[in-house]
Amino acid sequence: MENKTKNIKMPEFETVFRDNYIYIYNYALKLSCHPHDAEDLTQQTFLAAYDHFDQLQNTEALKKWLRSICYRQFLMFLRDSGVKDEIPEDIEILESEGSLLVSDVPSPEEEVIVADEIKALQNGCFMAMVRKLSLNQRIAFSLVDMFGMEQNDAAKLLNISQNALKALLFRARMNLDSFFAHHCNLLDTNNTCSCKAWLQFRSNHEEHEIKMKTNLTRLNYEEDGYEFDETVRARVNYLYTHMPESQPDEQWFESVLNIFSKK
Repeated sequence: MENKTKNIKMPEFETVFRDNYIYIYNYALKLSCHPHDAEDLTQQTFLAAYDHFDQLQNTEALKKWLRSICYRQFLMFLRDSGVKDEIPEDIEILESEGSLLVSDVPSPEEEVIVADEIKALQNGCFMAMVRKLSLNQRIAFSLVDMFGMEQNDAAKLLNISQNALKALLFRARMNLDSFFAHHCNLLDTNNTCSCKAWLQFRSNHEEHEIKMKTNLTRLNYEEDGYEFDETVRARVNYLYTHMPESQPDEQWFESVLNIFSKK
């Protein structure tokens, strides 16, 4: 049977790009936790897909194929950026830890009301905290809890067992819960870190470029002495699973289309 995808180029590929760029951008954003990096990863993903489109054997698997290209681009991005995991997890310990976890029941959710004017700032802060996880924790948490990938698919992507993935998710969730339980005003009104306060600060300093900076210290719930809190877990889970879909701006979209038009 003739491979119908062979030699498909523009304008057919433009349709593939238009139909899937937001999906891949959000995938890249969850991996990189940075909008500009996500734009670069998305562009590189579709450029690579364009050059190798005749290798796609099943058009019904298009999204999975694009995800795999994006993930490879992400790993190359980390290598080229000199980014490495300062605290790599021991796989044997992960296996043991994951096997002791009682169940794989989805985490509960408890609705947290977030005002429209602070959502963008809140989402940026939450992305920044995910970057403070170890690399494997970040990938596991980002793809499963934020992107909605099935755990068995995420385990295959990381080339680890499902028990090891469960342990990574447990560590990631506990690390994030610990941080936000002690800092975020959205989870506890007694906490001092307030999105509204940040917005007020920025509006009072419009002549300066204000950027939230976080050091590279990894989150570590054990060092903080944090213990599981069901209410915190439910609220943090709600905030991460309800982060809105994002998309790059129109200028980026047109610039990528222009690149394709010249190929």
